[in-house]
Amino acid sequence: MIRWLAGCGRLYRAVAHAYPQDFRITCGDGLEQLGDDVVPLVWREQGAFGLARLFGDLIVQLPIEYVKTCFDRMEALMMTGDPFEGTWRAINDKSLWDPKYTPEQACLRFEATEDGFLLVAYGIKDGKAVAERPTTIVADGRRRPIVDLNGRPIAGVPPGAVSFGRRADARTLEAGAEADGKSLGRGIYQVSPDGKSMTVTTEGMGVRGPFKVVATFERVPDPCLDEA
Repeated sequence: MIRWLAGCGRLYRAVAHAYPQDFRITCGDGLEQLGDDVVPLVWREQGAFGLARLFGDLIVQLPIEYVKTCFDRMEALMMTGDPFEGTWRAINDKSLWDPKYTPEQACLRFEATEDGFLLVAYGIKDGKAVAERPTTIVADGRRRPIVDLNGRPIAGVPPGAVSFGRRADARTLEAGAEADGKSLGRGIYQVSPDGKSMTVTTEGMGVRGPFKVVATFERVPDPCLDEA
């Protein structure tokens, strides 16, 4: 009988271990430990009927917790403070990439700052992980010297080059750079009315020559890149 109850305790722990990670992080090891503590007590006081109800409650609640976890993640994904804020992944078959710059995967992350956004672009190109220098976008229409996040000049950027940004409307962001009145690059970011996708139109000069891209991105949770 003791071995049979021990087996019931192990089965309870196994089912409890199958609960979503988010639930287990919140509850710690309490649910799994409950099997060792409660199974003998329920058997002694309520017999087989009590054990059946105990396991029944555990099994019925399992899919409910998975559904709840799914809805919680979707809610967190969609409830950002700004239409742009969050992580976006390119949908390659809906994008028009320049042949010289077509990535296997591309991701953008907009992080809200006190006066705009920090834009981080990264992805996979030619089988290697790549990332661009983080860019600060201040959407007030003013021209500002192009410097790094520490306020220092950036190697390779022409002297006198300036960056600019503006918010055409709540779902449209424009940003670019120029030097001596000539455009170095420009981007337009437009979030769909439902907040689930974003169209990015960029053009400029890269290491492989001029480019123009019209890419479609979808909002995703982190991490953005697919695991190899």
